[in-house]
Amino acid sequence: MTAWLPTLLADEQGLTRSAAGVSSSLFQVFAVAGAFAVPALVAWWRRPAAVLLAVTATWATLPIGLLAAPGLWPLWCALAGVAQGGGLTVVFIAIVARSRDLAENRRTSAMVQGGGYAVAATGPLVVGAVHDVSGSWTLPMLVVLGAIVVMAVAGGLSAGGRPREGTAGG
Repeated sequence: MTAWLPTLLADEQGLTRSAAGVSSSLFQVFAVAGAFAVPALVAWWRRPAAVLLAVTATWATLPIGLLAAPGLWPLWCALAGVAQGGGLTVVFIAIVARSRDLAENRRTSAMVQGGGYAVAATGPLVVGAVHDVSGSWTLPMLVVLGAIVVMAVAGGLSAGGRPREGTAGG
């Protein structure tokens, strides 16, 4: 998100490049808040899958908000930032909650991180290519929204189910 967000805001909102760069800062600052808030939310709700779905719903505010009310971009950036930090955290909480032992935890974490970062690394390229082909930011926002839906479905299924006994997820 931070790779193309300033460009989108400069293109769509007429912001200078430096002013649009504030969106990345806002996004990252709120990511720290999300990373700290999610463990408390998981402890309170006791369901990592429910928290993950809340995080993906919050993520969805960015593409939907930028399409429907782009002038409110600081709000959408703040909410998506919370979702970014919270999303990373809830994934690791779910891995720990689902692992039977340390070896399984390590294997699952390596698989999730390796695969996740490989897929995430293509994001800026895909969004940029879709923007170049379409000539606008509408289609790239829909691609991002599609990725969020995939995250909600795959993450909800992975973090859901029966947690092992004695975990924060159960």
